[in-house]
Amino acid sequence: MQFPWFKKSLRGAPATEQGERIYAIGDVHGCYDLFIRLLELIAGHNAALPTAKSRIIILGDIIDRGDDSDKFLTILVHGGKIGSLEILRGNHEAAMLAAIEGDVHALHGWLSQGGLETLKSLNIMPPQPEEDGLDFCNRLRSNIPETAVAALRNMPLHAKSGDYLFVHAGIRPGVPLNQQHDDDLLWIRDEFLDSEINHGCVVVHGHSVVEEVDIRPNRIAVDTGAWKTGRLSAVCLDGRRQSILSVQI
Repeated sequence: MQFPWFKKSLRGAPATEQGERIYAIGDVHGCYDLFIRLLELIAGHNAALPTAKSRIIILGDIIDRGDDSDKFLTILVHGGKIGSLEILRGNHEAAMLAAIEGDVHALHGWLSQGGLETLKSLNIMPPQPEEDGLDFCNRLRSNIPETAVAALRNMPLHAKSGDYLFVHAGIRPGVPLNQQHDDDLLWIRDEFLDSEINHGCVVVHGHSVVEEVDIRPNRIAVDTGAWKTGRLSAVCLDGRRQSILSVQI
């Protein structure tokens, strides 16, 4: 994974690309009604500010656990971008894709972490007692439109604006940004969360649930656990300004 645009160290307050306003949304996990409410809040917030190029970035994990994964897959099929909306790949999308492509180990992990709810939303019967894991992977693949499979494969792992890097889980501290491994961008937790080092950018991420959006000098955690807390959050990054938006059931 290449991040050629960042300096070796970040000095001073971070800023977005000049003229850009970013809204980064934490893990949605199939909570469509909350997502629509947050988009409405973002639209009003954006309209009240000076004109800028606004981008909305979902930090991965649009599927699983909630009731409406099918609606998010439909959004994804439209190319990963609708207007200014950008959807990054999370570990849940990676696990679903691996299951579709025949990885039985990934299948079992996916089903135990919210994949069953996704199957229900897609009207796909879960694995049956007499059904071999690989057979189910094949059945899953046959019931997912090829357009959706292609969209899952094509989801980007990162986005950037100015001094900010947007990924799902984080990065591995101490590893040069041009040597980061995709698995860390999708799965890393403690090594990244516990680190206070300067990454050369501010990493905006989801994956690890926090009670409130957590803004730190080297990272910003945005996942407020929508599927279990009923709260979906975003951070607005506008030049050097930072603000938080949340909706709650």
